Amino acid sequence: MGAAGLLVVATGTGAYAYDHLFGKIQSVSLAGLTNRPAAAKANAQGQTPVNVLVLGSQTRDGQQGVNLGNASKDGTNLSDTAMLVHLSADRKWSVVASIPRDLIVPRPECHQRVGIGDQTSSTVEPGSSDDMFDAAMTIGGPSCAVATVEQMTGIRVDHFVEIDFNAFQQLTDIVGGVQVCVPEPGINDPNYSGLVMSAGLHTVSGTQALEFVRDRHGVGDGTDLGRIQMQQMFVSSLFKKLSSNGTLSNPVTLYNIANAVVSNMTVDSGLDSPTAMVSLAESVQGLNSRYMQFITAPYEFDPQNQNRVIPGQGFAQVWDDLRNDQPLPGSNAAATYGTAAQSAAPSPSASPTGVPLSSLAVTVYNGTGKAGLAANAAAALKAQGVNATVGGDAKSSEPTTEIQYPAGQQAAAQALANDIPGSQTEADSSVTGLTLILGDNTPANLTNPPATTAPTSAQPSPTISAESRSGDENICSGLPTPAKYGGAPADEG
Repeated sequence: MGAAGLLVVATGTGAYAYDHLFGKIQSVSLAGLTNRPAAAKANAQGQTPVNVLVLGSQTRDGQQGVNLGNASKDGTNLSDTAMLVHLSADRKWSVVASIPRDLIVPRPECHQRVGIGDQTSSTVEPGSSDDMFDAAMTIGGPSCAVATVEQMTGIRVDHFVEIDFNAFQQLTDIVGGVQVCVPEPGINDPNYSGLVMSAGLHTVSGTQALEFVRDRHGVGDGTDLGRIQMQQMFVSSLFKKLSSNGTLSNPVTLYNIANAVVSNMTVDSGLDSPTAMVSLAESVQGLNSRYMQFITAPYEFDPQNQNRVIPGQGFAQVWDDLRNDQPLPGSNAAATYGTAAQSAAPSPSASPTGVPLSSLAVTVYNGTGKAGLAANAAAALKAQGVNATVGGDAKSSEPTTEIQYPAGQQAAAQALANDIPGSQTEADSSVTGLTLILGDNTPANLTNPPATTAPTSAQPSPTISAESRSGDENICSGLPTPAKYGGAPADEG
């Protein structure tokens, strides 16, 4: 949208339009982030993939609308909606990966957010081995959300865009509304989001559009997961509308959209420039919705708290594929352009630190009391090239998966930690090599034994086991069932 500034200038509107737009945009620098993954490498044609983190700001301060929560929400800035958008190097396909707000992941230390804005102070908030994902932004603003995503995925986030309630409502108004589909028997949630809507197709804008994408008590089991599926449908419908009616190539309409939302959005300082915005906008104009894949980061319910989720089977695979600029197995893009597993023998897995997993040797101990866990984890690690041996049961029960390492092996320990979501590293002079102690938060990809046969060139590689939809899919397909849960706040147990 920011490209509209220069596009209008080019058509003769003048420097006023440029200054008017870019003078409104708020930006936050990512320059202070440390321990970041390496930037994506260019392909043989010199093209480079781009990763953009889109954050829906849940701040209520200064926002217009109804049903935005009570006074307990004031001063917060959670990112209940977060999508990592991967644009392939050749710009022929993309993946939009939704990150559940209730996902329990490690969070690095971050500078604390100041007041209700996105700027940060010199005060450092200590990191956490198990925090809800959406807490990162309210603790340290969008830069903390970026750092958390980078640590969780091993993917370098090139840019972020944060949009608040006001900007979202203005956007849907200026485009003339977005068509959505409500499954049978409709959504009846007057006391939470405020959305009351019959089953079938509807065009929503403004306040009603905000109610639609925020509603969770009226769909599925009332958790954030059903809402994510509805949001993905909404975004795919919005993209199809913008790309089908010429909006993305109409400078006047683009300017009107940008003018409506720029004062209510925040971007990283690397994107707060005409050159960066024009380049990004132009690069997606030819993207076919058929090759746009929406997916929810694979998860499973946390056995310690069923209101939370933890990384599930396929979680690491999603980020590995995107880090290697490969379409997700089973997607339209994979069928057309191929995947690493289909086109060639995969190279040894490597972590974002650059240390190959095949160079690691680790002894695995079971700190959970669950029979066979160490053997399953060792077998799963071996399938990824790690030289893993079973050490037996740990001396005590461990809540958190821990990787102990001797002096000089910190990089190796971090490489292994990047492959095991939720794990933490600790220097320990009593160990002579990498020692993995499995805790209660051991991810599913280590708790289940790996398949006995690997895909061959004649077999399709496995699909990701998670909610997923393509951009050209019928908007009424693949939606959660409405309201088993909606109703008044007093109904909550």
